[in-house]
Amino acid sequence: MKKRWIMNLLLVGLLLMLLAPAAGAVSASGSCGEGLTWKLENYTLTVTGSGDMEDGCPWADYKTKIDHVVLEGGVTKVGKENFSGCDRLETVDFGDALVEIGEKAFYGCEDIEYIHLPATFRSFGAQSFRGCDSLKYVYCDGGMPRFNDSCLWTGNYIAVFFPTNNPWPSEYTSSLISSYGGNLGIMMGNFDPDNLPVKDTKTTVEVDSTEETEEETEAAEAAVAALAETEATEEATVPPTTVPETTEATTVPTTEETTEPTTEATTEETTVETTEETTEATEPVNPVEKVGGDGWIGMVIIAGVLTMLLAGTMIFRGVSRKGRY
Repeated sequence: MKKRWIMNLLLVGLLLMLLAPAAGAVSASGSCGEGLTWKLENYTLTVTGSGDMEDGCPWADYKTKIDHVVLEGGVTKVGKENFSGCDRLETVDFGDALVEIGEKAFYGCEDIEYIHLPATFRSFGAQSFRGCDSLKYVYCDGGMPRFNDSCLWTGNYIAVFFPTNNPWPSEYTSSLISSYGGNLGIMMGNFDPDNLPVKDTKTTVEVDSTEETEEETEAAEAAVAALAETEATEEATVPPTTVPETTEATTVPTTEETTEPTTEATTEETTVETTEETTEATEPVNPVEKVGGDGWIGMVIIAGVLTMLLAGTMIFRGVSRKGRY
């Protein structure tokens, strides 16, 4: 009994596991504009018919069940906020007749990585792809469309490609790039379904235009040459006194080779002259003048001493004579 009960539990669990994907899948349908119908099956919403999709979200109850969107037939417009908030949406097939994408049509669809628009496309609605944080590549098969307010603003870099057979005017693309503050790049390249971009990269897409590559290379070389000429001109206009090598070349020889020998020679000559002058100063210039000047003091002293000796001798003789008598 226990074994049979365990086997039954295992069978029930297996059936639940097999039925789980089917339980998550949704099948629903309805209309979304005059002459247009929609159908949701296996997480793919398909719109068929001709004309513009109405604004709003007819599939609001199934937003979290939409992974893919396909536009078939002659669908010419995606309406305002049609897929806003479909946070599971990953890919959109815009068909061959789309002309316009309405305001906030895909606002906040965070998992869309790239979009491919047909040659008939002419206008991005305001904030139509704002908040699509994974969006990195936009391929347009036709002429340059209108980019309304923040239609591709995600805060990240987005590369927009125009077809090789229909270049966009550079004056408009330059203005558009500037308005996005460097977060938008516009370049030539055709959509290749067999070489889709890898998520979170900016360099995996190969641009199908050797002409543009050559032009960019030539432009880069011209810019480098112009920069080199500018630097050469700036170096030529710098005063040579500011160059360290020039200063050392003019200062060192003057100080070491010229100043020092001159100083030594001058010192020796000065020493010789000073010695000679000192020697001449120590020798009496005129001996007669020397005696007549400072010598009289010695003569007076000698005369005084001699006088005293003579006086003493005379006194001594006088005393000796008195004793004899």
